[in-house]
Amino acid sequence: MVTAIVSVIMFLVLISFHEFGHFIVAKALKFRVDEFSVGAGPLIFKKQKGETQYSLRLLPLGGYCKFDDGEDEDTRDERSFVNQKPWKRLLVLLAGGIFNIILGFMLFMFIVPAISPVATNVAQSVVPGSYVEQSGMMAGDKIVAINGKGVSCYNDITLYTQNFRRDEYATIKVKRGSETHEFEFKPTEQIIDQSYTDDGVNVDVRINGTESESYFVPYSEDNPKDDSLLGTTKTITRYIIGFTPQPKEINAFNVWGEAWNETKFVVKLVYQSFWQIITGKIGIHEVSGPVGIVREVNTAVHSGSRSWLDVLNLIALLTINLGIFNLLPIPALDGGRILFVLWEMITRRRVPPDKEGIIHAVGMALLLLLVIVISFKDVMSLFGG
Repeated sequence: MVTAIVSVIMFLVLISFHEFGHFIVAKALKFRVDEFSVGAGPLIFKKQKGETQYSLRLLPLGGYCKFDDGEDEDTRDERSFVNQKPWKRLLVLLAGGIFNIILGFMLFMFIVPAISPVATNVAQSVVPGSYVEQSGMMAGDKIVAINGKGVSCYNDITLYTQNFRRDEYATIKVKRGSETHEFEFKPTEQIIDQSYTDDGVNVDVRINGTESESYFVPYSEDNPKDDSLLGTTKTITRYIIGFTPQPKEINAFNVWGEAWNETKFVVKLVYQSFWQIITGKIGIHEVSGPVGIVREVNTAVHSGSRSWLDVLNLIALLTINLGIFNLLPIPALDGGRILFVLWEMITRRRVPPDKEGIIHAVGMALLLLLVIVISFKDVMSLFGG
């Protein structure tokens, strides 16, 4: 029941905030807006203010900002969507996705202090025996680039080191005081063995084949016992730089920057994921639809004493995902409409509304088909299919 309530509220907030972005920018630019609705379907409540009707509707999994009836066809109303200047239409179309990203940033403003202290891109210490230590990296060095890609926070490091491979050299650029140094090194092989016992998990860590540390993690609310794992050992192999990050306490002065770093990281992560899907590195079996999202909500809701934090983090990830996805140049999405507006701005010629409408209709049909396929896959996975 809790999962259902949280899921409904989450989808309602994500969609309503997206539509509010369209609405507030359209109002600021003097567009005619007939209705702003929270929810979809049968009407529960409405209030007319000026030319706009503000509505609350029965189905909480939707919402919309309705422009005048001439949005997709000819009209003489100079304040209609179609008769506005291209740059104004462009801003309105961009606003929905941007507001989703802003919502993610706002949520991270609450999340980041709760996980304080946070890891930084400054090395507190360098792992003894690691190749990067042999290359010359020292404690206190601030990592500013990996393989030519800029680093502004620790999450960037976790993202870029995913591409590390054994025996493939990498480059790292660091700031040491007023100096900048660049090192070439082989990634350090970190092997983590997790052995599950009756009382907890024995963890053994090896660095480049040499034992580094061992510790015991007892079972708790945040680390529940799983009887199916008892007596087994799970081995994780990673290729890392080989340093311990310096922690930083979050306060009212630096929370803005850290929340922005988290937001930028998720944007980078989303774009990388989309690229991996396009290039075939990620298959459709690894993509989740609405059913898969609800399953993740259920996991977050029942994750222990800090479940509220996991739920907020999930919402932040999803709202940024929604914002970026909606701005992709795909017909039926805001990004597809933006593509037509940019074409008009460049060529000074507008694609006929009826032809543009057909393209968006085809795009919507294909998107719905994709959602059905992914949802079917998610449902089958629930039953072990």
